[in-house]
Amino acid sequence: MITQLVYTSSATFDPASDAGSRHIGAILETARRFNSQAGINGFLLIGADWFAQVLEGEAAVITSLFRRILFDHRHSDVRLIETRPVREPMFADWAMGCTMEPLYGLTLTPLIEPSHGLRLDLPFDRILACALREAESLRQRSA
Repeated sequence: MITQLVYTSSATFDPASDAGSRHIGAILETARRFNSQAGINGFLLIGADWFAQVLEGEAAVITSLFRRILFDHRHSDVRLIETRPVREPMFADWAMGCTMEPLYGLTLTPLIEPSHGLRLDLPFDRILACALREAESLRQRSA
């Protein structure tokens, strides 16, 4: 069984700036190297001042990685949305996928606030759906 973990956080830098691009590049380089070795898959969503990330892997490894994430100075207000067991990873092709173009027009609020509609629509599911859409968009661009 694989564990999926979803969290959100606030960026401590401006992702749209040149320095922000360098920070994101360093985050992705480190994550891809570590995740490949640790058997972790994932996808990072980047907004104007926020991150949302889906991580997948063995529960103990994901828990250990999340502890490290809690103390990373490049973000604050880390909020664990949920963890779930899944049979198969949804991001098996990605050691760490990332939005090709940051979602600057999307605020984090619609992703994490409770839905007032009649359908069951949880923050975990909205973030996961957004990450899956972005991953599919990247696959189509690179095909």
